Amino acid sequence: MICAKCGGTIHINEACTKCGIAYDEMINSIEHPEIKRLFKTIEKRQNNHEDILMEESLMACELLNSSMILPIRLTDKGMDALQIPGPDGKTNLAIFTDIDEFKLGNVDMTPVTNSWKLLMNLLNDNLNGFIINVFGEAVIFTRQFLDVYF
Repeated sequence: MICAKCGGTIHINEACTKCGIAYDEMINSIEHPEIKRLFKTIEKRQNNHEDILMEESLMACELLNSSMILPIRLTDKGMDALQIPGPDGKTNLAIFTDIDEFKLGNVDMTPVTNSWKLLMNLLNDNLNGFIINVFGEAVIFTRQFLDVYF
């Protein structure tokens, strides 16, 4: 997987080959306070029936330059990621802004980091989009939103 600190290669429970940061330290250092702030701002503006184009554009910029946490489980057939049905019944990939949000779910999966670009490449015909921080104040990014901004 990609090191969230320097972009080098890092494996679970090993140090990054480029910057030497330990896996646990790297996972614990991932934070996205601006993304979380934008979640709240967008929700508030939507509730007041206000325009959110500026905030959505800022969100897209923040996401594009971020690394998120993706819960995985290794199986005999490869890798499983945490998938959650959305309110529309379509399946979404669960990703998290930080380790505390991931831990809210108490799932038996391993947190790994992925750049936004790599996460976008995981989407296929079976996945409608992402649910970010599904165990907290979940935010859904549908394929429609992703197609507009990415």
